Amino acid sequence: MEVLLRGGPGDGQVAPGGGETVVWQACLYEITPERGHRHGRELRVYRHRPDCCEPYGRGTEDRCE
Repeated sequence: MEVLLRGGPGDGQVAPGGGETVVWQACLYEITPERGHRHGRELRVYRHRPDCCEPYGRGTEDRCE
């Protein structure tokens, strides 16, 4: 399964994954009820969690690891 990333450094990227969260490079993305279109396909949208990126101290708070 592939998902569409929104926000953060991965904005607009199509990434492999599924479930509640997806990790792209050093950033965490969480599932949303939204659907987006990319390259003629409908994909589930995952929204960026800015508090979970490496430059922001990823892993220091709640469930970022």
